[in-house]
Amino acid sequence: MAFVEWLIHETSLHSLVNNGSRDIYIILLLRFLRMFAYGGAALVLGIFLYTAGNNGTQIGTFLTMTLLGDAAISYMLVIMADRIGRRRVLVIGSLLMTLAGTVFAFSKNYYLLLFAAVVGVISPGAHEVGPFRAVQESILAQLTPVEARTDIYAWWAVTSTIGMACGLSVTGWINYILRNYYDWDWKEGYPVIFGVYAGIGLIKVAVTLLLTPRCEADYVSQTEADNIDHETTAPLLQRSTSTRKSFNKSGRVKVATQLLRDSIGIQVSKENRGNLIRLCVLFAINSFASGMLPVTVMSWYANWRYRWFVIYRLGYAMAGVWLVASIANLFSASVARRLGLVRAMVLTHLPNTIFLAFIPLASTWWIMLMLMLVSAAFGSMDQAPRAAFVAALFPSSERTAAIGTINLVRTIASAGGPLVTGYFHEKDMWWATFLVSAGLKLSYDVGLLAMFLKTELPEHGHGTVNDVDVEILLSDNIRHPDSFDTLEGHEADEEYDGFSAGGRVKYDDTSAA
Repeated sequence: MAFVEWLIHETSLHSLVNNGSRDIYIILLLRFLRMFAYGGAALVLGIFLYTAGNNGTQIGTFLTMTLLGDAAISYMLVIMADRIGRRRVLVIGSLLMTLAGTVFAFSKNYYLLLFAAVVGVISPGAHEVGPFRAVQESILAQLTPVEARTDIYAWWAVTSTIGMACGLSVTGWINYILRNYYDWDWKEGYPVIFGVYAGIGLIKVAVTLLLTPRCEADYVSQTEADNIDHETTAPLLQRSTSTRKSFNKSGRVKVATQLLRDSIGIQVSKENRGNLIRLCVLFAINSFASGMLPVTVMSWYANWRYRWFVIYRLGYAMAGVWLVASIANLFSASVARRLGLVRAMVLTHLPNTIFLAFIPLASTWWIMLMLMLVSAAFGSMDQAPRAAFVAALFPSSERTAAIGTINLVRTIASAGGPLVTGYFHEKDMWWATFLVSAGLKLSYDVGLLAMFLKTELPEHGHGTVNDVDVEILLSDNIRHPDSFDTLEGHEADEEYDGFSAGGRVKYDDTSAA
């Protein structure tokens, strides 16, 4: 039992249970469904385009245009989300998923597919696209106390990787069943996958409607103002019809125009724009590198390099990769507690960069698979501390706009990656893709340490990133399994053994808060 209790604390499950609410659980479910759809579509998207007769340059251009179109539409929705309603934006995004999936299921025309991918929402690399991430991260930050935010974001990352793993696995299984039991050609199974993608979009619409008004940006101000203004506004209801009609169509148009003008403004204060610009530059570098090797390209590369990776095996293999990432994500908040947010982001991302660079040197399929597994285990562990860091860096009034801006920059930067990959493919230089990507990721890690290691966080009383992280996030008194047995029957103010980044240290309950 001591080990189980320790595991619950280390994986932040206790924090999810204690701080979770209906809306938080629904947000996690929505992300699982979304990443399930993204994972399944990404597995076959590159191969689907390649078998349709498109060359590497065309595929790279397709993926780039898809990301650019998504960036433009999603950013407009995100920066207006707090004005027109966050839940409404999530519904619109889900309907755009259904639109894209439907066109891909019934057409193979390159330009029609490109139009659907640009206007709709479809993920070229099983990573976040659409307006969902910025809006939902802002909702989670609003609903979660600051001391539990890293834990909740850790489970936010876990639902993402588990969703992708399940989507990849189910896609591989569907292709296997259709091929071996119904004698379908591999190509004939691709429309089914995109049909499932469209169906999940509709399911997401239904689930999104279950969210409560607490998710909206103005929920608190609305509830406080309702009681105060009730007596003032009630007499207005008794006025004559002619008075109510005095607010004519022209007035409504002016108000709507002003609302739109205010909504599309950059809602970040001058003092925070420096941090926003630095984050955008660093995340752009990392996203460009990741955009060179998304899941779609990795699946294409593995299938091209070793014929053992047929579609169903490839689906199971990639599912295993993301399952390992899910397990690693469970411990990301624990790592952040010990190291601080920025150090955790860098020290988990750096091994991913190293293993990524060695993938082209793999002499057999199973060595390649092992490198992909280890790379994925480290590569996703920076998601929770990164999300918590960005959320803490900006006040709630600026958070949605800031996260939306960062995601826009990341999407645009990642859009350039497939073009470089397509060029290297045409030159038969696959190895260069991995080398350039790893080099850019390394520069991102160095820049992150140089720019943000001693950054002050407004929410935490101007302590530095690492000082406040460890002070606040360690307030749960992370303990080794052996320590639980020694606590029984002791007073609350007795000392006990804990673990820190430097080894075994003494903590006192009264000073931990």
